[in-house]
Amino acid sequence: MLLTLKELEDLSKKISKKVKKGDTIYLKGNLGTGKTTFAKFFLKNFFKINKKKTPLVTSPTFNIVQYYPVKKNLLVAHYDLYRLKKTKELNNIGLYDLENEVISIIEWPELIKKKNKNRLELLIKYSKKEGYRDVSAKYFGRIKK
Repeated sequence: MLLTLKELEDLSKKISKKVKKGDTIYLKGNLGTGKTTFAKFFLKNFFKINKKKTPLVTSPTFNIVQYYPVKKNLLVAHYDLYRLKKTKELNNIGLYDLENEVISIIEWPELIKKKNKNRLELLIKYSKKEGYRDVSAKYFGRIKK
């Protein structure tokens, strides 16, 4: 589906109302297609739903993971796996240890072989139509369209 930036934000709002602890959002696409932008929109909306002040959301490219506490027992983990080269590095960052305890947003998830059963996979690509992104979504487990 072709989406404007506003429509990408609207999609993030819908998704932020559906996810629960233990769910994962995989964001795939080339550099600059809007993965981090989607994550920012999602976090803004998710914090708003939970009546919390939106934190400053930055790309976790260099730290690999950024944690956003929402409530006492609710945390969003935003991963950027771009710099990782080997599957075993995923164990070093606690990706699998926390999977059922947080909501995960994972950019560049291609290294992940053992995917979360409750997940949304978004592929964001450039569009030939200026101002649009081509976005495809696949839903698995309890995350529904």
